[in-house]
Amino acid sequence: MASSMTLTASFFGGAVATKQATVTTRRSSQLAVRASMDLEKAVAESSNTRRGLVLSGVGAAAASSVAKVALGISVGFSPVNPCTPEILEIVKFAVSEYNKKNKAALAVEYVISAEKATDTSPIAIDSFKLGIATKDTRTGTIGNYVAVVARVLLPPKTELVSFEPLRK
Repeated sequence: MASSMTLTASFFGGAVATKQATVTTRRSSQLAVRASMDLEKAVAESSNTRRGLVLSGVGAAAASSVAKVALGISVGFSPVNPCTPEILEIVKFAVSEYNKKNKAALAVEYVISAEKATDTSPIAIDSFKLGIATKDTRTGTIGNYVAVVARVLLPPKTELVSFEPLRK
């Protein structure tokens, strides 16, 4: 007996399955090729695959947007009032994080400038570029720095992206 394979494709999901065809002999000696496939299972598998691909695509786009905003890549910045309580809180956070990471002893003197990212992505992230004048409490030297801080709104999280000396 020759063996044959049956190929079945789902119209909506594009699921393709091969299954060994079975040959049966009836009383009238007619051969009937019978191929069966559990359609519900194939549709469920293709739906799960489709959902997984869509979710992974959305996740990749979200991660890309977060990285662009956090690093200030391909987004514009517009000036904001550097004297608002929100900006002062972010400046204190930036200096505190820098001190922790570098075992430094910088204190905020004043805010030179503040800019907020003007990205229109649907992800709830605020990114700030801050000019900060600091004083080293150990040596008394005054220095100017540029900090980039990203703030995710939900769930609330603030992260220091960079803290570099201001080049003259």
